[in-house]
Amino acid sequence: MMRIKITGSASLDDIITVANLKAFLRVDHNDEDTYITALRQVAINYIETITDTRLGDVSAVGYLDSWYPATFPVGPVQSITSITYLSTANTTQTLGASFYYTDLNVQPARIRFVSPPDLYDDALARVQINMVVGFPEASIPPTMIQAVRLLVGHLYENRTEEVTGTITTRLKVGIDALVSPFRTLL
Repeated sequence: MMRIKITGSASLDDIITVANLKAFLRVDHNDEDTYITALRQVAINYIETITDTRLGDVSAVGYLDSWYPATFPVGPVQSITSITYLSTANTTQTLGASFYYTDLNVQPARIRFVSPPDLYDDALARVQINMVVGFPEASIPPTMIQAVRLLVGHLYENRTEEVTGTITTRLKVGIDALVSPFRTLL
């Protein structure tokens, strides 16, 4: 199984601005800008987590213990920038592009290795795949942006959990319906 570490972050203003959220919320003052900014971060993190995607261009590293075919547990994968590995001499080497194939056009993206070199025996995460993941800012699906708006709106209006009678309920199905096509199912 591939492990992923996100090493960069996208500009939140490139995803959705606070001004856009304030217009959606019909807030015409600046008194709660800090709160709305915090809600934006929470909403984006939530949407990214439940869909295993990233909004905006983000640098990431995937770790494998061995040369086995793998799927990327985050997406969409825009590009593979390099692949490094621990050689039998326990030194970091770069793998040439002729030693692997990728399919970045599907979700989840996948990789397969062809006749790769031997790896150092006494280590984990011997293969590191450096990549750029996430929807580019210009092509973030509108449904994902609307899901962020809905979640910010819900959190802004309901500063505690919703209670109906004696039952606490979660946010309505609208957000799940908007983002479910973007979930990475492994």
